[in-house]
This record gives sequence, structure tokens and C-alpha cells, in this order.
Amino acid sequence: MGRYNKRENSTKKRNVVLFSTLSAILLALLFLPKDALLIGNEEEKPVEKESKEPKHKVVKLQPDNESAYDDDETNKDQKEEATTATEEPSEEIGIDPEKEADQKKKAEEKKKKVEEKKKKQAAANKPKLNEPIGTSQTGTHTSSYEKGSVDWNEKLKAIRLATGLDENMTVWKIANGGGPQKSVAEVSPDGKPGERYTVNLEWVDQKGWKVTSVKK
Repeated sequence: MGRYNKRENSTKKRNVVLFSTLSAILLALLFLPKDALLIGNEEEKPVEKESKEPKHKVVKLQPDNESAYDDDETNKDQKEEATTATEEPSEEIGIDPEKEADQKKKAEEKKKKVEEKKKKQAAANKPKLNEPIGTSQTGTHTSSYEKGSVDWNEKLKAIRLATGLDENMTVWKIANGGGPQKSVAEVSPDGKPGERYTVNLEWVDQKGWKVTSVKK
């Protein structure tokens, strides 16, 4: 019984000592600084190699000790000169003087033809007095008052040319004008019976009828 008590006491002492040691270790760990715990990790962390490449731009010098930037300036000037040359009109692309003169001549000729045509039209529209209009009749002339005959139609043509009326004019009469080769007519514009023209005509051998007077 005494031996048993001694063993029990000895075991208790060992337990107390072990417990005290563990408690001391735990307390020490709790109060240690955090940096001390990270020492191992920092030692294992690979150190980043410092880049050997320079952070500034290296300017290489040319054999004549001019900076490489001079080439850039030269290229820039050349580009500006090329742009200016492109914007300026080339003398070789100019209009051919001979071609320009030819075009001007053609334009003047065209203008002249238009003016001549206008003059002819004005002359055609101008009343014709004492001027035979021409005829398709041959041989001895006999005045005809039959509507639709060649002589009748030539009388109407002479009247239109003298008065300026068109083919739609109203013919009130065409009669003998005091002789076998003379006629008198009364006409008016279409739809205007109050504007009557009295027209005297006379035949010219081989030249046709001519109007000697027009009264309105």
C-alpha cells in the first residue's frame, strides 16, 4: 500500500511538471511577435530579380555624333514637303492652249449660228409687203377663188406672211380687187372677229402673189 502511494505521487508530479511546461510553451507562443513567426516564410520567398533594362530611352548616336532623333525630324520634313508638292497643282496638267482656243472658237461659231437662226425667224415672221412669195404655177395665170385650189392657197400664204396671222385665221372673204390679177381679202385672228384686216394682193408673173397693202 505504501509503494502504491509513492507511485501515484510520482506520476502526479510528472504530470504537473509536464502540464507546467506545456503551459509555459503556449504562453510563450501567444506573446511572441507576429514578425518572428513569418521569418521562415520570408526566407523561403524568392527574391525578385531586379530588371536590368533601363527605364529611360536610350538614344544612339550616329557616326557624325548626331542624335537618332534627327532622322525622325528629317523624315517629318520630307513628308511635309511631299504633302505640299501634292497640294500644289502640277504645271504639266494645265489646259492645252491650242485645245482651249479651239473650244473657244467652236463656242463662238455656235453662238453665231444661233443668232443667224433668230434673225431668219424674225425675218420670216416680219410682214412681207410688195414682195412676191413665189409660186408653183406655170404658164398663163388665172386667178382662182375656189377654196383648196393652188392659187387660193397661195393667196392665203401671202396674206399670212403680210399680217403675221397663223393658219387658224378666219377668212371672211377673198374677192376680185379691181382687175384679173388683183384680189382683196378680209381676215381676222382666230376667235377675234372684231380685229379684221383688209389685205390687197397683186399677181406677179412667174413670181406669185404679193401684198401691196394691209389695213386694220
